[in-house]
Amino acid sequence: CWTPEDWLALGKAEGSPDQKPIPAKALLPTDNSTSSEDTKSSCLEYSWHLVGVLDYSRDKCQYLVQKVHQVSDEEGNPILNEGHKNRVNPLLPGTEHWVPRIRLLFFAEDPRVFVERIQFALRLRENTEALLFYHLSVDCMPIWKGTPSLDTHSLQYMKKALSTPGLSIEKCIGDLEKEVKLEYYRTMNCMTFDKVVMSNSEEFSHITQPKKDPEHLPQKGEPVGLLYICLSHWSQD
Repeated sequence: CWTPEDWLALGKAEGSPDQKPIPAKALLPTDNSTSSEDTKSSCLEYSWHLVGVLDYSRDKCQYLVQKVHQVSDEEGNPILNEGHKNRVNPLLPGTEHWVPRIRLLFFAEDPRVFVERIQFALRLRENTEALLFYHLSVDCMPIWKGTPSLDTHSLQYMKKALSTPGLSIEKCIGDLEKEVKLEYYRTMNCMTFDKVVMSNSEEFSHITQPKKDPEHLPQKGEPVGLLYICLSHWSQD
């Protein structure tokens, strides 16, 4: 895996302090008059352009690129070395852009690996957006009056487990009880929501339910870390 420094090193000649542009392709606005500050607009038309990579910013995690002046032959194919023959700067002035790595294809890298990286990123983004929509839908559900309340005895057991002599944690027990109740009602809403979605799959085809890990029975019981959670919450106050 190449680092930004490795890529920029390709543009440095031994004994020369100058940084030469590294040939690549970048997904940039088609209009050359579009400045780098206007690229956040969703109305812009993008296409792949020949560029020279000039620099990298660790603060932005982006590469500085500049479009290359393309000269085409009679058949419309670009002539990449025409500018060098005429001793003309091949970089177009005023076309600098900061681009993330996913929109930059170096000529020295395998394009098949680059395509796989983009496909993986798109699938991951699509799945993340679907899960955000799912959890937002559950969080926005009101608490149904018919939902059975949390067992009072269970709460008493939790409070008793936290009643450790010598520890002044009474002030966080109330907050912990609220969080337990909130998580309980959210779990009940989640079960109701999943049942409705599965029974009406066509109507809710736009809902993607999260994949559940296969359940397994542990060989040994593990203690519940309620005391640890409460102590951590108390130490932050």
